[in-house]
Amino acid sequence: MADPPLQIGRIALKGGLLTGGAQIVKVGVSTLSVVVLARLLAPDDFGLAASIAPVIAFVGLFQNLGLQQAIVQRPEIEDRHLNQTFWISALVGILAAVIIVAAAPLVASFYGDERIRGLMILAALPVILGSLASVPLSLLNRNLRYGPLAVYEIVLSVAGFTAAVIAALSGLGYWSLLIAPVAAGVCGTAMAWTAAPWRPKRPTLRADADLLSFGVNLTGFNLVNFFARNGDNVLIGRFAGMSALGYYDRAYKLLLFPIQNVTQPLSRLMIPLLSRIQEDKARFRDVYMRIAWSLGLVMMPPIAALTMTSEDVVRLLFGERWLGVAPIFAWLGVAGFAQVVTNTNGWIFICQGKTRTLFHLGLYTSVVTVASFAVGLPWGAVGVAAAYSASAFLLRLPVLALVIDRVGPVRGTEFVSVVALFGVAALLAYALLPVAVPTVAGYQSLVTVLVSGLLNYATALILAALYPPSRRVLLGTAGRLKDSVFPKTAPAR
Repeated sequence: MADPPLQIGRIALKGGLLTGGAQIVKVGVSTLSVVVLARLLAPDDFGLAASIAPVIAFVGLFQNLGLQQAIVQRPEIEDRHLNQTFWISALVGILAAVIIVAAAPLVASFYGDERIRGLMILAALPVILGSLASVPLSLLNRNLRYGPLAVYEIVLSVAGFTAAVIAALSGLGYWSLLIAPVAAGVCGTAMAWTAAPWRPKRPTLRADADLLSFGVNLTGFNLVNFFARNGDNVLIGRFAGMSALGYYDRAYKLLLFPIQNVTQPLSRLMIPLLSRIQEDKARFRDVYMRIAWSLGLVMMPPIAALTMTSEDVVRLLFGERWLGVAPIFAWLGVAGFAQVVTNTNGWIFICQGKTRTLFHLGLYTSVVTVASFAVGLPWGAVGVAAAYSASAFLLRLPVLALVIDRVGPVRGTEFVSVVALFGVAALLAYALLPVAVPTVAGYQSLVTVLVSGLLNYATALILAALYPPSRRVLLGTAGRLKDSVFPKTAPAR
């Protein structure tokens, strides 16, 4: 059954408000979690949890074989497709959990730490729960039910944070970090099935060929992208130790994790909408670039501000004993600055059914990223972060722009211009910061961070107002906000 025509602008505005509100809560809870748990637990605890994360993430790649996105992207979907997807996902989820439990002794031996064995077994449970929730979440996304999806995101973050803090206060130490995803998974799965109207039928494991082809290519991309996302944890944990990995994990969670918490849920808004207009290339390009410019204006200035005041940020949030996080945080901030936009490139490929191209691009970026980790490893966690950031701008961004230009309808130069404009704005703010805050002492940390934020937003707004493409987005957004606050009324007759 085909979906009815949609008023894309109205739905995007409503969905954006709901998704944005949920992410404000989620990022707030995530940041609070990073700060609070850093006060309750030791670097070694975070290192233990981070050391098994790559293994869980690797096995989790096969939870639904990419079929969840296929349900959202297809112009038409039938009940049999949903039933096939559910039972395949459920079976794969169970097999993935079994593999995680079976691999626990090997992973513990690899790191030389028997504590990892029990953590691996506990970590298998959220994998099963995630597979069971995949189809109802896909349906909510496909049907543009952003209200339940927003509540789902909030429930996950609050449940996980609450469980982790209670466990940490109870003296459970590193176990707290694995109890959190279990609690979040239980609450999230229950809510997804409550909100979705569909229920599975008799089991079947046959899959539609088109769905499977789309899903296999997307899974292939996720597979190669896994090494780029997790190779740093494995190498640091194995060769630099759990404490170094704990510092790296806190820096990553404080900066890059919130970026993912915005772009991933935003994908739930944009992928179904852009999929509906994939044949209207001019409209597709316009909508994508409006979102890219809006994301850049909202997120890039604060990331730049935090990056250039990394030591002050760490001192304020974590305390003096965590100052080793600061240089890692700064280098990851450089990479995270570009990721605000580059993390959305998958929309261009997925919404147009170009998952094979996405897979090939993923092969390149993963090889480059893992190679950068290896190059930086002799200098520890800081070296890994620095090499990763350098490769992001020198080797990955130019190739990504070329591939996007080839696929269309978004031009590669348009894509890069977002990063370039806000990058210049950040450099100007960095040059002005010593003038605005000439003496930086411990008690001035908060002032330094706040002034940095004001400078970055000021320079970003000025340059965005001067550049025609970004100026059009600014004026259009201002006009829509004005109309929503002061709606026009029809003249009296």
